Amino acid sequence: MSMMITQIEGWKLKAEYDGFTVISGQATRDSDYEGFSPGKLMVAGLGMCTGMHAVTYLTKHGIEYSDLELELTTEGAGNPARYAVFNMGISVKADLNEEHYKGLAEECNRCFVGNTMTHQPEIKIDIKTV
Repeated sequence: MSMMITQIEGWKLKAEYDGFTVISGQATRDSDYEGFSPGKLMVAGLGMCTGMHAVTYLTKHGIEYSDLELELTTEGAGNPARYAVFNMGISVKADLNEEHYKGLAEECNRCFVGNTMTHQPEIKIDIKTV
């Protein structure tokens, strides 16, 4: 995968991939954010990925459901600044037995984003001047 990030103005950036665009940041330190901050985009990615896995489990097992919601809260840490804890609550209107609770949790833990975050990826930075 190759994604392009470009500066629009000040601290406002644009991410482009496969014909889609996401804008995040602010033109000046005093202006309002446009879109989610990068950290909030990361939390949204985790929640949306986990939600997709929940849908996968429920659909695969033919479980009738509605009102699927995920609520994420975070706990921050410093030095370096980061989220240290992600608390995720999943609620769904469905008739689940104990086996389904266990299976749903296992499927939700297969989330690509969550797996990437919990297995500390290597980040390589190569700076070039143009």
